[in-house]
Amino acid sequence: MVQTIIICLILLLLSLICSKNNIFSPSVITSGLWLIIMVLYLFMNHNLNPLTNKFFIAINLWVIVFCLSSLFIQSFSTTNGKSIIPSILTRNILFYISIITFPLVIWKIYELAKLGVSPNILTNLRAVSVGGIKNVDIEETSPFYIIIWFVSYLIELNQYSKENKHRVFILFFMYFVYASITMAKIHFLILFVSTSYILYSKKTLKAKHVFLGVFFLFLVFEGVQLLRSSSTAKDPHIAENMITLYLLSPSPSLQTIKPESSQVYGENVFRFIYAINYKLGLSNHKPVSTFLPFINVGTGTNTYTILYPFYKDFGLAGVGVFAVIIGLIMGYIYNKAENGNLLYIVIYAFLIYQIMMQYAAEMFFTNLSLNLKRLVIVLLPFLFSRYELFSKNKKMKSIERESTNV
Repeated sequence: MVQTIIICLILLLLSLICSKNNIFSPSVITSGLWLIIMVLYLFMNHNLNPLTNKFFIAINLWVIVFCLSSLFIQSFSTTNGKSIIPSILTRNILFYISIITFPLVIWKIYELAKLGVSPNILTNLRAVSVGGIKNVDIEETSPFYIIIWFVSYLIELNQYSKENKHRVFILFFMYFVYASITMAKIHFLILFVSTSYILYSKKTLKAKHVFLGVFFLFLVFEGVQLLRSSSTAKDPHIAENMITLYLLSPSPSLQTIKPESSQVYGENVFRFIYAINYKLGLSNHKPVSTFLPFINVGTGTNTYTILYPFYKDFGLAGVGVFAVIIGLIMGYIYNKAENGNLLYIVIYAFLIYQIMMQYAAEMFFTNLSLNLKRLVIVLLPFLFSRYELFSKNKKMKSIERESTNV
């Protein structure tokens, strides 16, 4: 463990230097996150299984290769040229769709929650959001509209001004209400991280403000945990238990996985492809569930870190290869964003929480469908602007050409 701590510390210092102390750099997040986890695992009081060389070899490989790949692509200078401003028309459409669908989504979730068996409505709301209520599909609590809300919020926040500030606050409120009513800490995290990154990139927030926000976010997590608990007794060790369950337990879970043990080639990494083939009737192989089995590693958990699909499908080779792929992709997007490209700032804003969540689960390939939907919606305002679709400027240019020809 000490060796892993030293590796993470060296990579963190290197990443801070190369990223000019930017705390949102992919390599800074990755090395810093695993450094914190290893230190907590070493010094905290917990009953989790001890970590073995099986875990340390895999995580060392992941952190080293991911960080170096990300820093490598960051070292290339990029020329963005003139940054495209998102289309006002498309922004308006996304905003008003969000407003119209807000009451529909909230009412739907409330109706589903009433199907729960717990006397605590908040416990039922949580059960709905994780597929814990019989005959209720988890996708019913996260309709396509939510993606529109989120993307619309990020675009408006990135274009923040006196003219659109009311939109930013309305969309923030809507997503905050959605996070509250589903009692899902992941949505609070997504909202906090994405907002912090955009404000940090605009120089509105400094690192100290972000770290202070992390403290308050942890208090929100404690409150959510208490509210959705079916027990009326107050847990005096709720903070320690939350850290153990959510932050530390995925690490010993990974070492219970046998490498290269998937029944079908790449069934976890390429789940998206298998799901499409299955829906189109091209394959009889049902895609693997995104909800992994619970195991006991000193506490019950069903999270196995970001390494799970790569390690289970392809072993250590898979960990190394996909560390390069994801490191290069995230490093490239981050580099473009840091050079002021408005489109890439928004893209990185909706991907960054997936880097943050690597201690628990893999979200790049597992959530590929969701990521592609977000990407398409993000691209629309920029494409409309780039090609002047339904633009007055384009009509004026067309009129000028006709008059010139005459």
